[in-house]
Amino acid sequence: MKIHDPSRLQQIVAQARELGQPVYLLVIATKPCYIKLASLVKELRERAVPALMIDAGQHYDVVLTGAAQEFGYLSEIDVFLDIRGTMLGRTAALAAQVERLHGYLHAQSETTRFIPVVSGDTSTSGTFPVFWYLQTGIRSVHVEAGLRSLSPFAPGQPVSHEAVLAQAQLPWRIEPDEPFPEALDSRLTSVASSLLLAPVGRNRDSLLREGYAQAAIRMSGSLSADAVRLAGAQGGSDQLERLYPGLAGKRWLRVDLHRRENMSPARLNSVVDALCRLAGQGLPVIFILTNQFNFAQERHPEQQFRQRLERSGVQCHRLWPSYVDVIAFLRSPACLAIYTDSGGLQEEANILGVPCMTCRYSTDRPETILDTRGNLLIPPDSAELVYRAVLHCLEQGRSGAWRDLGRSLYGEHVARAIVDHLLATVSIQ
Repeated sequence: MKIHDPSRLQQIVAQARELGQPVYLLVIATKPCYIKLASLVKELRERAVPALMIDAGQHYDVVLTGAAQEFGYLSEIDVFLDIRGTMLGRTAALAAQVERLHGYLHAQSETTRFIPVVSGDTSTSGTFPVFWYLQTGIRSVHVEAGLRSLSPFAPGQPVSHEAVLAQAQLPWRIEPDEPFPEALDSRLTSVASSLLLAPVGRNRDSLLREGYAQAAIRMSGSLSADAVRLAGAQGGSDQLERLYPGLAGKRWLRVDLHRRENMSPARLNSVVDALCRLAGQGLPVIFILTNQFNFAQERHPEQQFRQRLERSGVQCHRLWPSYVDVIAFLRSPACLAIYTDSGGLQEEANILGVPCMTCRYSTDRPETILDTRGNLLIPPDSAELVYRAVLHCLEQGRSGAWRDLGRSLYGEHVARAIVDHLLATVSIQ
């Protein structure tokens, strides 16, 4: 555990003690946290709310954590826990670091309450509140509570092209274990929390069905809306054009896959074969080489995933280092549509009015399909299904799957609303 500036930390704790207020521990864990929590860090600092920024270290690669520097709050991080290792190894290490952190903070003030604020559905969010509760008896605040995956497809059955196109009219069922392990992490986070901040009404309804009290739930919107606004204000750079000449002048399908469940040879072959066929017919395709995809390629070199893509004309790009540039691309005429398994990108596509297709059998953002027509599940069930469904969506455009683009579901000034909720409900925490 590393303390960035001990004197600043002591001042924040002393301020809270003098005011009789708690200190909020804003826990940052993964790439989406670095992006989404930027506006919340700024809001807490600007309103002088006693808060410490805790970097768990679940993601530490500079490409995954660069948003902290890009949004100008790297120097605001107070504590680095430096968690490393496998999923179970990180969990054990986090338990030990939580105990150390509590001991350090307790030495600063024995009377001050330290309340964790955790975001989303990461392994850190699922375990930090549990460990903190066991150590202190204090519950956390769960930002982005109530994410639950739903699916319109029958389990274990082949998915037809007709079912994909008609999915909004089909009955949807809960998928309690998808995505893995995030579905469980989301539930664990809420169990150990006393204030649940739900992005949209479907998230609130899920929490109510599970027995959480209405008084513990607040509607907040999604911090993705703030992140997109912050990125848009920076305008983007010419970095992508320098790195990948030729983006301008064409309209691209951007594809990125990182979910563990999509990394099997069967699923990747379904996507790769379909993209090769589309690219061979002249569709400009960008395929992002995510860490999980690279690991899959190393495990199955005989499949030659990347080589087949490149031979067909697909442009394979390393992870784009700048979130600002990603948003600038999505806003630009160069972006035709996206095909992704990312929950965050499903939100960002909705906010920006970008046509979205999701490479999953279920989604924890069902509102982007059922409450507005800007997204469609196209699971990697077979190469023929992916090819036909993607081609159909691109050919139909706004008259088909994307009839309702441009209606954002995720609010605005979300960090401001979250801090308002923190200050208004501190007595119940």
